[in-house]
Amino acid sequence: MTNPTASDKGSNPNNQPTPTSDEYQNPDYQATDTAASVGGGSFSPFGAAVAAATNSQKIDISRIVWKGSPNHWVGRDNQKVVAICNHIMQGTMESTNGWFKNRRSEVSAHFGVAKDGRIWQWVRVPDAAWGNGIPENPDTSLDWLVDGLKGQVNPNNLTVSIEHEGNTGEAFTEQQFQSTLWLHKYLITTYKIVPDRKHIIGHYQVSARSRANCPGKGFPWQRLMNELAGYQSPAPEPVPVAGPVSSNTNPVNSLVDMKWIQGVPGVIISDLGTRTVNTNNAYVRTKPSLSGTDGTLLRVLPKSKTLRFTGYTEAGPAFRGSMRWLLISDLDGGGWIHGSMVG
Repeated sequence: MTNPTASDKGSNPNNQPTPTSDEYQNPDYQATDTAASVGGGSFSPFGAAVAAATNSQKIDISRIVWKGSPNHWVGRDNQKVVAICNHIMQGTMESTNGWFKNRRSEVSAHFGVAKDGRIWQWVRVPDAAWGNGIPENPDTSLDWLVDGLKGQVNPNNLTVSIEHEGNTGEAFTEQQFQSTLWLHKYLITTYKIVPDRKHIIGHYQVSARSRANCPGKGFPWQRLMNELAGYQSPAPEPVPVAGPVSSNTNPVNSLVDMKWIQGVPGVIISDLGTRTVNTNNAYVRTKPSLSGTDGTLLRVLPKSKTLRFTGYTEAGPAFRGSMRWLLISDLDGGGWIHGSMVG
């Protein structure tokens, strides 16, 4: 980041404007309704979600904490992610979070990696963060960047930005390195990014004048690229973070809406195919719950309804002797349903 300014946004008239509210991104936003147990009652449907999940890799993403930023463009102007751009925060995770949540800053990144290994996310990967907006003496060896600039494509539309806690020149902690390595591998796998120095870059390669020290000499380029050499799918499962996970999100598989995973432990993203509801009035919730008063009810499904599923957890509240809850694809409205409700 290195003292970001509005120049990190750049111009992009073809992107959809940033919404006045980013509730659609906010995993804390839930329906306010009441329900009881997992189904079999009589309640009207409520709520729906967007997007779809297709990733067949089993990856626990519960270590990622969604923070959210209003500073982004919706979509990528019909462009696809081709590179990862690394930054240094020149500060702490907390100060950066405050800056990214400030609309007036007009700056953001998709992810941040802390010295203690935490990973936060501010912008959905399908959307363009404001981190690499205006090129200044860009690296002309980056063909994708040169071609994009010729076509007047804002670099933000082609990159995923990763901020790193600390200051220019500071060495990474081992926890920080392992977390950014995992995140790089996950992004490479999901978006088929080539794991070389033409596609894993620093901000200085886009803006050589004002961002010459971003991410700086302390960034572990050699070790990172050695670890990524020849890396291909599938992505590895990350080492679980010690202690309770307060929230999580989908940092890289952009086709799963992170709001369904907020606060749900042990989520595994996996294409489970289609299944059929086996009982009348099966409850779909914003998160696994048996409560009738916590406002998690989304809608009620009839028997024989066919659904697509994109994930699961074995750590939900137990019902009928099972703690398994299934995540419904957003193609079918999204939400959680207990495993016993489908066959």
